Amino acid sequence: MSGGSWHSLCGGTQECHGFILSENELRYNIMAIYKDEKRGTWYCKVNYLNEDGKLISHTKRGFKLKRDALNYESNYRCDQYEKQEEPNPEIPVIIPEPPREILFRELFDKYIENKRHEAEDYNVNKYIQVAKRFFGSVMDIPMSKIKPSDYLECRNFIEGQKAAVRYRNKAIFLLKSVSRFGYDYYELKDHGRLLKIIPLKSTEFKEREVWTPDQFKLFIEHVDHPVYKAYFTFLYYSGVRRSEARAVEKKDIIDGCVSINKSMHQYKKEFKSLKTNSSRRKIQLNQHVLDMIAPLMERDGPLLFGDHEDLSSTSIQRYFSNGIKKCNQHLKNIGEKLIPKIRLHDMRHSHATFLINKGANIVAVSKRLGHSDINMTLKVYTHLLKENESKIIELLDNY
Repeated sequence: MSGGSWHSLCGGTQECHGFILSENELRYNIMAIYKDEKRGTWYCKVNYLNEDGKLISHTKRGFKLKRDALNYESNYRCDQYEKQEEPNPEIPVIIPEPPREILFRELFDKYIENKRHEAEDYNVNKYIQVAKRFFGSVMDIPMSKIKPSDYLECRNFIEGQKAAVRYRNKAIFLLKSVSRFGYDYYELKDHGRLLKIIPLKSTEFKEREVWTPDQFKLFIEHVDHPVYKAYFTFLYYSGVRRSEARAVEKKDIIDGCVSINKSMHQYKKEFKSLKTNSSRRKIQLNQHVLDMIAPLMERDGPLLFGDHEDLSSTSIQRYFSNGIKKCNQHLKNIGEKLIPKIRLHDMRHSHATFLINKGANIVAVSKRLGHSDINMTLKVYTHLLKENESKIIELLDNY
């Protein structure tokens, strides 16, 4: 802005950081606070006119918090003002263009950009699809104007949609996560923290279905491919995640133990780091599994399952689904009870359920599963522990 003074435009005073500044003091209030996305820190730019009327630009970087940058700017401005005993009121003050307000959709984009560093593209794309389906009412609201009622309206819209409760709750968790992200990194208000998930009605509750060892044996008889037969057997008796099993190399099998030290991208043909540090573990394999993988250990190629190229997710799912279908068709033909149609991940739950039902130590089970916290194991399998409590009472009564 050139020509005239700030006094002629704003009446001679202006409030800044809680202080009333005079016309002359405003000449040191030309600043902006920015986020350095690459470094994850804040920096400030202060533009001011010295006593000769020369425009001076000062930049300071490396602040961990936005308020630290604001405090530095305020102190710097005061220091410069004190150096100038008689500022020239005729020198015009240059006012920077105010920063544009960030919209919710822009905050969401920043959240997604950050997530790409820690989650698979497949999962990140799921977040984007959820946002497109459910977050339309808040997408174009400036974050400075968004209210708790806006989040509540969006949350209630999600609850009213036709989708599984678990899927709708994932959408609510995502909405809360974006709000929290804005609070943590951009000092925005976290109005989303008040949102409640959708309670699961008793009619909607389904007990997690798992396979007993006998049911698994019925299933595995109908998987005719030796590699996939060994892969499913490995999953059931080790409890590892399917992506962890896909990444196992032959060199990871030593003295009857498998070293879980990496994972495999779901759709990319490349390794990735494990889910958590506690996921890095060694698991003792039982003799049946060792016998199943022995022929695979003699084949060429580094990978235990697939040799030179890992098993694809689609092929794994196809063999798994076909195995269940063939098994149940056979059981139906002979008049026997069908096995449950479980998910592939439920092989892991089946393994843990079997161990806990047999009285295995919960800490040992938690370590074998690679859980980051025993509380995670307790949360997932608490119903089994309650069932085992009756066995404890029985032991005490018989003592």
